[in-house]
Amino acid sequence: MTRARTDVEQVELANTAFYEALERGDFDGVSDLWLDAADLADAETYAGTPDTGADPGADAGTSPEVSPIIPVPVPVPLTDADDGDLHDTDDTDHGSDGPAISCVHPGWPVLTGRGEVLRSYALIMANTEYIQFFLTDLKVSVAGDTALVTCTENILSGGPAPEDSEELGPLVGQLVVATNVFRRTPDGWKLWSHHASPVLADSGDDEDDETPS
Repeated sequence: MTRARTDVEQVELANTAFYEALERGDFDGVSDLWLDAADLADAETYAGTPDTGADPGADAGTSPEVSPIIPVPVPVPLTDADDGDLHDTDDTDHGSDGPAISCVHPGWPVLTGRGEVLRSYALIMANTEYIQFFLTDLKVSVAGDTALVTCTENILSGGPAPEDSEELGPLVGQLVVATNVFRRTPDGWKLWSHHASPVLADSGDDEDDETPS
């Protein structure tokens, strides 16, 4: 078996582990699958090309790696208090992340840094009694130590049970397309970025408009 094939399989396993942890409501499991400061210690983000004073004719080496801003799916609206918490600029973890991890949930702003990203998952888990993912259209591409996963998340979720009831809240189906960026670490492949976007259902109005009168 080739190295590339092995990498693809390992990335698929990491991607599956991410969604399974979400289904279990396993916050620690989700946290472990995201890059941390130690994992990112060997990477840098660049706002531009740094002036190193090197001879322009010399070999520039490899191109700098840039953290992509990439597209979970549970539609939990942020309250004013939640929004302020997620964007707390005094978060001590924010400045130590190196190249920031990023996450975009459907309908949410871009979240950067482990503090913001992990708090968002804690909020989602607190407001979601049940969730299950059926992944389709899964594609994996690996280039060196970076991997790109695209998939369609077919989601079935339910909110907290109504008061004085032990039953689940109403189940809601949702279709979301997602892009997950993974990076190789000594502990395996870990998430660098997650971007999820809802798929708008076709209302069929255009087809009706074309029906002869």
